[in-house]
Amino acid sequence: MHEMTTLGLNERFERVLAYAFFWVSGILLFVFEKNRNVRWHAAQSIVTFGSLSLLMFGVSMLERTLAWILGALTTLGLNLLSNILFWAIVILWGWLMIMAWRRPDYTLPYVSNWVRYFV
Repeated sequence: MHEMTTLGLNERFERVLAYAFFWVSGILLFVFEKNRNVRWHAAQSIVTFGSLSLLMFGVSMLERTLAWILGALTTLGLNLLSNILFWAIVILWGWLMIMAWRRPDYTLPYVSNWVRYFV
């Protein structure tokens, strides 16, 4: 049996929901949920996908700026980096939802060090 949470949903479902809409659902659950496991996954979602989103934004802006200044050569390299980041986000998204469903205590290496400060 899985315990119910502050929001009245199954804990396992809320852990997965923390990743479902990337950092947005993480923020919402971190603010409104009191369950420690759900808050952990919400904070992990915020740190992971928030950082990756900012990195994608930065690479995109750099790509546009350098394309305007230097031309196509830098655009190709930064476009490749954007594609790698995109697929890393997609794979992490699926992996984290599966692991949140299966293991309430799952942590990402390195990210968990940051999450400990929040939860």
